[in-house]
This record gives sequence, C-alpha cells and structure tokens, in this order.
Amino acid sequence: MEKKTMKTILRTVVVFTLMLVVASCLDDDSSPQYLELGTTELGPDDQPLVITDSENTLQLVNPPSNFDDSVRVLLRYSVEETGDENNIYDYLVKAHSIQDVVTKDIIELNEENRDTIGSDDIYINDIWISGGFLNVDFAFYGNDEVHYINVVKDPEEQSEDESVVYLQVRHNNRDDEEIYRYRGLMSFYIDTLQVEGYEKVKIVFEEQEFYKQFEKIELEYSY
Repeated sequence: MEKKTMKTILRTVVVFTLMLVVASCLDDDSSPQYLELGTTELGPDDQPLVITDSENTLQLVNPPSNFDDSVRVLLRYSVEETGDENNIYDYLVKAHSIQDVVTKDIIELNEENRDTIGSDDIYINDIWISGGFLNVDFAFYGNDEVHYINVVKDPEEQSEDESVVYLQVRHNNRDDEEIYRYRGLMSFYIDTLQVEGYEKVKIVFEEQEFYKQFEKIELEYSY
C-alpha cells in the first residue's frame, strides 16, 4: 500500500472498551489486515467512508447496519481494491471489526471540579496525537461500575512558558472493587490547547503518584 503512506496504520492497539462493549466482529479471511483510528463520513451518495488518521479515505463494502456519520472509530480491515482518480476512496476495504471510540473535551480544573475529577490508580500504556485528537491507551482495575477517565489541565501546574502545556490523565473509579483489569482507548479534542502567537506547543505528562509503571511523556502538537 503506497498511497498517502500507511506507516501510522500499523500502530497495533489492543482495545477493550471502558463500557465492556465487545467490538462487532465481522467475517474473517486470510488477507493482510490493518488496524487504524479514523472518523466516519457519509459520501455524496451516502457511501460509508472512514477518513483515517493517516489521511486515507476508505469505503466499506460491508458497513454495519448502524453506521453513522462523524463517529470516531477503531477499524480493522483488509483492502479489496485501490482507488483511482475516478473513485471517491483511496481504498475499497472489507471491515473485520469496527468499534466506536469515546471522544471528550480536555477539562480545565477549577474549584468546582477539582475534588470530584478523581485521582485513582491508572495505567498509561501510550499517549499520542493523530487525526486532530490526543489519544490515550490506558488500563485500570475494576468490577461492574462505570469508571470516569479524563484528561485535565491544571492551571496551578502550568509554567510561565505558554508554549509548554502540562496535562494529566485522571481516573475516578467510583469506589468500584479492583477485581478485573480493563483496557480502553479514548480520544480527546486537542484544538483547545492552541496558543495564539505559536505554531506549536509541547504537551507534557509528568509522573503522578496515581500513575502505575509510568515514564514522563512529551509530545509536540503543531497546528
């Protein structure tokens, strides 16, 4: 696959959703498969499309019955056909699984939410930027309660350098029992971190006492 380079496709993320929803597995075959994040879109004739984070347009030959527009998804697929200038798509693909990914805003801490946002233990597997989102691959222990995961910006933790933004991943386990290990993937809108007068900022996740097995993460966000 050469079109628009597929190097970001091979970031293999194994995901179990926070809400314990299993990905809808469609039929399988022996063709090479790719796993990628993207956003759904309906074409001019309601073609089911996924615009991937690597900027490819994929048209699904077997969309799920509940396919909708403007949904963040994790798609596992194989390529059926490569498009040309006469096609709306870069690749015609067969979906093997398609899973909704929760999207949220980054929260700025204040006196009202500071004590309720939570600071329970969380495992950070990876954090990266793609598709206009800050993506967080995480894990935690729980049982049968819905847990709250957020990315927060604490004004009290910021430096005088406006080009550097300090963020934290916060977890509220809602007093759930720590029995089973769950893994999840969420995407956070990142445009609120843009600073006037700068073309890029550095995003820093420093070590916190509630992070488990964590090393400092620094990302560059260009816009």
